[in-house]
Amino acid sequence: MVKFLSCNELYNTIQQKSQDTKSILWVCSPNLGTDAHQVFSQEILKSSLADIRFVFKVTDSAIKSGDVNPYETQYFMEHFSSDNVKSHENFNSNIYIFDNSALITSATLTKPSFESSLETGVLLESSELDEIKSFFSSLWDNARAVRELQKFKKMWNIEKKPNISDSKKIKPHTKILDWTDDYVSKWYFTIPDVLSKNVERRIKKETSWASDLSVVADIGPSCFKSIKLGDLALLANLRKTRGKVQVDLVRIFDKGIVETDDGDHHFAYRTEKTYLLERKRFYEMLVNATIGPKTWGAQLNEHQIKWMNETLSARKTKKPPKSKKK
Repeated sequence: MVKFLSCNELYNTIQQKSQDTKSILWVCSPNLGTDAHQVFSQEILKSSLADIRFVFKVTDSAIKSGDVNPYETQYFMEHFSSDNVKSHENFNSNIYIFDNSALITSATLTKPSFESSLETGVLLESSELDEIKSFFSSLWDNARAVRELQKFKKMWNIEKKPNISDSKKIKPHTKILDWTDDYVSKWYFTIPDVLSKNVERRIKKETSWASDLSVVADIGPSCFKSIKLGDLALLANLRKTRGKVQVDLVRIFDKGIVETDDGDHHFAYRTEKTYLLERKRFYEMLVNATIGPKTWGAQLNEHQIKWMNETLSARKTKKPPKSKKK
């Protein structure tokens, strides 16, 4: 069966197919935009697909031109394993393969392509797939592992390329749904000391992180390995020994290794909410969530998330400052 698709039909098809696929998810696109993973169904995060392959054009020129966002590349590598993502320098095909169906389309893997552009595609089923899978397999075999990701991210930050997911000037014909935080890991960190301005400047200089990002230093190699871009973290400010305790809900923006006297493993974040708790209530929350008062960094389980969410949702919040330094 062959079916012609256009505009919102492309997004709806990819949403449905990626939700229903049981074994194979193969995607190649020379472009990779910010939050492009949201083009797919969020169900792919919890499915146990046997064969996942992504091929993008992760090159110096693609990064400098803004065609490929290295942070989005890292998102795919962290959430689907680095072995499932490769780079190829010489292709211009947009192919989405789900089990026994394939979509060949003009739409690159960017949100504007599916939201605003007048794109078309052809959906093929079953017996029509052999040649398509053969082409993709050849492309995969000749692709290489993504290396020098830190270099690409620094290049992206320095270039300050516009967000290629930004389509404000064009009225969208399709609404790309934001993913929820249902499958995002939640973390808890205490902030016992002030990060010196010299150390913060050094970290931001080495990583080229934006000045409006805040930094948590020295999270250790174990947490560093496990934390993923987009994860949420609760940061409890225990620098003061009296008065209310400030707890920030933050989104992990990036992580980087920079050798400093305060440790080598760090992450950058943006604050989404700030809560103020009476000190006694704060420690009661930790007891109920089975978190030790001196716990530095921990990935929260369902029980801990429940207790902390219930406590924090009942407390006073305040608007987060433009920039906070930890």
